[in-house]
Amino acid sequence: MGGAYFQVKLMFEKIMRRLEIIDSELHLLSEDLKLPRETVRHVYLSNALQTTVIALKTLNGSATASQVAAVTGRARAVESLHLNELFRNGTVLKRQQGRVKVFILKEECDPKNEG
Repeated sequence: MGGAYFQVKLMFEKIMRRLEIIDSELHLLSEDLKLPRETVRHVYLSNALQTTVIALKTLNGSATASQVAAVTGRARAVESLHLNELFRNGTVLKRQQGRVKVFILKEECDPKNEG
């Protein structure tokens, strides 16, 4: 019986050492998770919004709804709706210049549809 007890005791000690290693690794991971991270926000664009973004890019990233409409061939009102939606989701900035609003494409915008 002494031999079996010794084997069980060795297995138990081995398991305890492995648990200590796992515990220390979990502690390191939990500390790593507490570090500040850059916020990543994915924006999924419909085909219509992608077309508007591509038109903005062809206009050097800054244009009015009328200018975008001239590129896409859609009505100014439609492009105004699309540009305002892009503004609400953070894809473009909006600046008032006189009587018109100019929409400016943010650099990190990618018009690829990922969803």
